[in-house]
Amino acid sequence: MIIQGGCLCGALRYALDGVSDDVAHCHCRICQRSSGAGMLTWATYPAAAMRYVSGQPSVFRSSASAVREFCGRCGTQLVFRGDDGATVDVTVASLDEPDLLVPVANIWTGTRRAWLHHFDASLPSYTNEVPA
Repeated sequence: MIIQGGCLCGALRYALDGVSDDVAHCHCRICQRSSGAGMLTWATYPAAAMRYVSGQPSVFRSSASAVREFCGRCGTQLVFRGDDGATVDVTVASLDEPDLLVPVANIWTGTRRAWLHHFDASLPSYTNEVPA
């Protein structure tokens, strides 16, 4: 099974061979700062299972042992790639069908935001924006 995804503006598109069962919500500070969000959800694949089908990513060294690949046009973060080259982590929300992959763990929870537990049904939910 080939699944596809890409950035917000469509300049970068990628394909993945198969469905990953290694999917986790990452709560590390680097993911928080690089995305501006409380966490990022990643799916891990063998590096050979991922390929760009259009466009070339911009690359940022986010730590001593890894880079992040993103669209230089719209800024969408797509890939975390360790220097060992064995695996890639792909942002699940950038998939065309993100519900194909289901998170099975939370990682780096020592830096989880204290308010993130309110993510569940304890808050009002709206289909669209908060009503005026």
